[in-house]
Amino acid sequence: MLIFIFIIGFMLLSSMAWRSSLLEKAGFALPVGMAAVTLAMLLMDWAHIALTRTSMTILTLTLLLAAIAANGKKLLMLTHKRPLFHIAFNKSHLTWLNLLWLLMLMGVIWLEYVNISKCLIYPTYDRDSMAAFDTFGYVCAQEGTYLRMSLFDADYIPSLHHAGSAMSYVPMLPLSYAYLYIYGAATSKAIPALIYLGFLFGLYGLCRRRLTHTASMLVLLGVILTPEMTSFASHSITNVMHACVASAAIIYLCLWLERREPFDLRLMALMLAINVWMRAEGVVFIGVALLFIFISLIRSHTSTPLPSAEGESVRPKSRWWAIALTALAMLPFLLWTVCSSTCGLASESTLITHPFWDGDKLLTVWRGVYGLLGGSDYYGWTFNIALIMLHVHIFYAIYLRLRHQSMRPEGLSLSHYLIWTIIIGIAGYVTVLYQVDYQWDSIQNVLDFSAKRFLFCFVPMAWFFSVSVMPMRKFATWFERKCGIGNL
Repeated sequence: MLIFIFIIGFMLLSSMAWRSSLLEKAGFALPVGMAAVTLAMLLMDWAHIALTRTSMTILTLTLLLAAIAANGKKLLMLTHKRPLFHIAFNKSHLTWLNLLWLLMLMGVIWLEYVNISKCLIYPTYDRDSMAAFDTFGYVCAQEGTYLRMSLFDADYIPSLHHAGSAMSYVPMLPLSYAYLYIYGAATSKAIPALIYLGFLFGLYGLCRRRLTHTASMLVLLGVILTPEMTSFASHSITNVMHACVASAAIIYLCLWLERREPFDLRLMALMLAINVWMRAEGVVFIGVALLFIFISLIRSHTSTPLPSAEGESVRPKSRWWAIALTALAMLPFLLWTVCSSTCGLASESTLITHPFWDGDKLLTVWRGVYGLLGGSDYYGWTFNIALIMLHVHIFYAIYLRLRHQSMRPEGLSLSHYLIWTIIIGIAGYVTVLYQVDYQWDSIQNVLDFSAKRFLFCFVPMAWFFSVSVMPMRKFATWFERKCGIGNL
């Protein structure tokens, strides 16, 4: 049934952003389709409709027909104008092809083959999946309910409502695993394997919006060479899958800020919604997006184009449409909050909800995060290279200023947005770690074993920034022009 989930996601992406690339739609189709199905599963469970194979089949087919119907007019127009699958080959389209791109592609394919093999051959064994995600999904499939599952009986688990309980996780991933188990799957590992594989396609499509083929492949190679992230990509926990959608959301935000394409705004809001539906701390990225959109609107003093199905810019009645659309990304999390509260699944909060000052605690958190970013054990050269390219970016910007040249036509605005979203996003995570009340675990344990996974979201963003710095982009363009097969 995963193929139907993929088609649902692909059609939903097409209805929201027809002009986005095929790689983007194919790459992000599975998480989008899975988010739609799991949201519907939660509503069904809340309405006391059993999650059985029959109900799941009806649900899947209903969503599939609705997604196809949303694209009905476009599909009819497309088939009337030209064949649905029309491939035109022109040798001039491959003049960029070069040996370096092929070598990097071989490296990406081999590393992803190793990752998928590890993911599908080894059973689920990580602690969080065994204690929560995978186990919850399996039991949900057996009992036909998530909200009233026997594991959520306080008599069975006395510490169920304590702070840090696994019950407090947003249920997109457990419900996704439950969907597979309902249809008799022996393991749920297909979901993390396919989401990460799709992300590589989607990220390449995103990079190609602004970068050359060689530069885009370098971003992919950098991401997949990040040791800890690739290692966790084969696990059944949420961190890498969350990083896939969260980083895509912020990249879409930066693309929208640079050129104000309406479909980028819609895709950003969609990815932000999935991001917070997968992990609650994804609200940090919604805050980052709201901050940048608000500042952008204040500075521009112009109305934001209203997203339209045709990709055209339409003046909205309110200039705050972009902020409203971004705020709507909170809906999945709010829905889960209401459902869990009404079904007695609320646990003690792990956050201190009022402002306070503790200099020692803040220093401990910052040292922990700084140690993770500065070292090479977990993220390889990712953030060290990003820091070097930040200096290159600054010096190039100063050079343009001294020559009285505008930075925006040179494309520096994209690099500006990327680095600032990374900085403010990391500051948001530091704030969240500072506001956590560490009754259920020590602050050092969280920094040593959990915080390293929180920062996965910034790895694709950091590599995209490093390669999008203008001198690097100019070098990549020159390299393809000089070393491509067009010169043979």
